[in-house]
This record gives sequence, structure tokens and C-alpha cells, in this order.
Amino acid sequence: MAIERSELRSTIWPQEILSLPQVEIPIAGALGFTLQNDEKQILFMMFPEGVSVPDHNHASQRGFVVAGEMTLEVEGQTEYFLPGDSYVIPAGTTHRTYFSKDTFIVDMGDAPDRYPVVR
Repeated sequence: MAIERSELRSTIWPQEILSLPQVEIPIAGALGFTLQNDEKQILFMMFPEGVSVPDHNHASQRGFVVAGEMTLEVEGQTEYFLPGDSYVIPAGTTHRTYFSKDTFIVDMGDAPDRYPVVR
């Protein structure tokens, strides 16, 4: 189910991004909007402060932090990311994420159907 415009938290994304198809993200409070084709999915994501994403793995993923803070652990190596920092997660590697502030990221994955569009 799509989030109503009045329900959106304070966001830095412009209306053009908020007008893109919204995706289903199985993480409480997370929101995402997508551009995708048959090979890739680009996501404009928002994660609230305090959200943790447990260990998981999938196709390769890369992106950058636009605002906020993100701690990313990939295969036991932990890195801290601030606005402007980019990350790469190779395909099949186990990783987890923690957001210590409301955080906005642009993320591109090699699985075009990883997050289904809300209908």
C-alpha cells in the first residue's frame, strides 16, 4: 500500500522523486521510490533514525549517502558513511546496516525486481 503524501516524514527528495513509483520495503518506517529497467533498480530511499537491517545478501549493490549517517558491515568489516560517501556491496556478500539518524540514500542494485512496486 502506498504512503499517502500527508504521511511522508520530512524529506529532502523533490516532488519529481516522490512522484516515482513507490516500492515495498520490508523494514518498518523505510520508504523508497524507484526508476528501473530490465537490468537495474535505482532507489531513492529514506530510513528513520534507529533502523537496523539484519544480515542478508543479494545481487550486487552500490550507492551513496545523500543525508544522514549509515553504518554498513560487509563480511565482518564495518564502515561509517556520511553525506557524499559511496559504498559497494559485491553480489552474495553478507551485510547489515544501521541508520543512526534519518538517512537518505540513492542505491542501485543488479536485481531489477528486488523491491516490488506498490500497486
